[in-house]
Amino acid sequence: MIIYTLNFLLTILIGSMIFFMAVVSPSVFVTLSTNASSKFLRTIFPRMFLFGFIITVLSLILCYISGNILNSILLIVVAISFIINRNYLTPKINDFRDKELEGDQKASSSFKYMHLLSVLLFILNFIILLSIIILNYFNYNL
Repeated sequence: MIIYTLNFLLTILIGSMIFFMAVVSPSVFVTLSTNASSKFLRTIFPRMFLFGFIITVLSLILCYISGNILNSILLIVVAISFIINRNYLTPKINDFRDKELEGDQKASSSFKYMHLLSVLLFILNFIILLSIIILNYFNYNL
């Protein structure tokens, strides 16, 4: 029963990540002004990363209860990544973006680097979460 609950939670998280990448982000830039889209994204990103962290910690607790060490380690990596994205990278990205808009060229390259790092962590989390679900399927259904 624990493995089904774990997979359910991870599927919710993966689904929300796909929805954000495929629907929310592209829609924001098409429908909102630059100022409004910036304000919206600065509100939603920290909340999305917090949501990912909470779901990951709940999943980690289930893995710990079930004694699955590999999944627990992978989920610790994902949880830390979400917190790094929320508490460190997002504020830096916002700060560099503000400075870039003021004309600071050095801030522009820092913004691009931090944004790329944030995206790569997001993709890494996605791959790890998907891998856990696939591993669970093969471990418990074969």
